[in-house]
Formats: sequence, C-alpha cells, structure tokens
Amino acid sequence: MTVPSDVLGHVPATTAYAVLAVAVLAESVLLVGAFVPTLGLLLAAGALARTGHLSLPLVVGVAAGAAVAGDLLGHRTGALLGDRLRTGRLGSRVPATAWRNAETRMHRRGGQAVFLARFVPVLRTLTPHLAGATRLPYHRIAPYSAVAALLWATAEAGTGYAAIATVT
Repeated sequence: MTVPSDVLGHVPATTAYAVLAVAVLAESVLLVGAFVPTLGLLLAAGALARTGHLSLPLVVGVAAGAAVAGDLLGHRTGALLGDRLRTGRLGSRVPATAWRNAETRMHRRGGQAVFLARFVPVLRTLTPHLAGATRLPYHRIAPYSAVAALLWATAEAGTGYAAIATVT
C-alpha cells in the first residue's frame, strides 16, 4: 500500500497540488468520502510543505478551493437527483414526514450543517447533496462552505506541517 507522502513526495509540486485537488473534489462530489484518503493527503502535504517540497499556503488554498467546488457540485447533483433520491429504492423507504422534517431543518440551519459537516468525514460528502435535494438555494450555504473549507484545510495541513517538526 502506498503512503500519501510517498505519492506526493515523489512527483513534481504541480502534480502534487493536482492530486490533492482531485482527491478533495472526488471526496465531495462522488459520494466516496469514506474511501478517498484526504486526511492522509492533507497531513502529508502539510509535512511536505515543512520540508520545502510544497508551499503551505498553496496546499491550503488548493484544498479549500477544491472543497468549495466539491460542495457546489454536490449541491447541484443533489438538486438534479433530489426527486429520484426520494422515490428511489432506498429513498422510498424513508417516510414522507422524515423527508419533510429534513427539508425544514435544512432550510432553517443548512449553512450551519454544511459548516459543521466539513469536519466529519462522511457527513462532509452527504450534506451538500442533501442541501441540493431539499432545494436549499446554494447562496445560503456558500459562505459557510467557504469558511469551513478554509478552516478545515488549514487545520489538517497545518497539523501535518507541525507534526513533522516534532519528528525531526
């Protein structure tokens, strides 16, 4: 099994930034949040920034930008598939009252949900999709998405940056 630092450390910096962006975007859009190792990649990218191979501000910017783009695309996907999600094989098992309850709660506190979900691996993937499926306008979650993405990327890459100092 390849360690994320091996992947990012043995490619040119521009390729490392691209790999990071694609992984973060894939986690947000493709509903594979549990399988895309963005935590490991961000920790490794932060550590590589400490060694000078990458730039910490660029790592944070790329990851945050990809997270915001992923939230936007996830929201759009949820909006497009919302009706099919409700009437599909799994969605039809959810009572109509539960769907209405989710919609009411999302419209009340959708931005806060997106903000908090950014820090919980599987929820950060599902929440923008749910916001779109409940027809919550994207402009209501966009500021929360941007702030959360910046804090999340800073915390995870910053941890990798700081951790490498304690090892060496």
